[in-house]
Amino acid sequence: MTDPVFPIALLLKGRSCLVVGAGSEVLSRTRALLDAHARPTVICRSPDAAVRALATSGLIELHERDFQDDDMPGKWLAVLVDNDPSLAARMAGKAETERVFFCAVDQPQHNSYAHMAQARAGLLTIAISTAGQAPALGRRLREELERLLTAANMSDFIDKLAVLRRNTPSSERRRVLGEAVAGVHFSGELKL
Repeated sequence: MTDPVFPIALLLKGRSCLVVGAGSEVLSRTRALLDAHARPTVICRSPDAAVRALATSGLIELHERDFQDDDMPGKWLAVLVDNDPSLAARMAGKAETERVFFCAVDQPQHNSYAHMAQARAGLLTIAISTAGQAPALGRRLREELERLLTAANMSDFIDKLAVLRRNTPSSERRRVLGEAVAGVHFSGELKL
């Protein structure tokens, strides 16, 4: 994927999503979907104990087999974690037909979306995209941003801003919240 991206924050609560493949990346992507309150279906020939535990607890639907074309309909989003170009092409075609956002990890030529590195501090999420071309840089920037956000105690600050927003009449919010964040700034430099 080398085209410009349009960044959005998807609301996946209660929505059916698909994770296909094997290895630690299956668990990582599945947990990320669970964090978004999505309803993941995992297709994995040999799931590890952690993936099986999620299925046993009822948090995910697990099928211990290969991907089948009829796994795609009704999904909002699908991700393939295996480096299998023919499966990626097949899934991308099916996703396009079914209008499902699809990502084949490390195979951006098949993708209709790219995962973004996310730095989080409480209610704040900062997402970083390299359009799927430099994920290591996205991860490193996420680590640096999380370090800065933690050091600044951003989680507590944003909670206070949320309370201030709720307690401020809408006609005054722009001014009051603008004043509350006026001192927020980065200092230092970024080194490559």
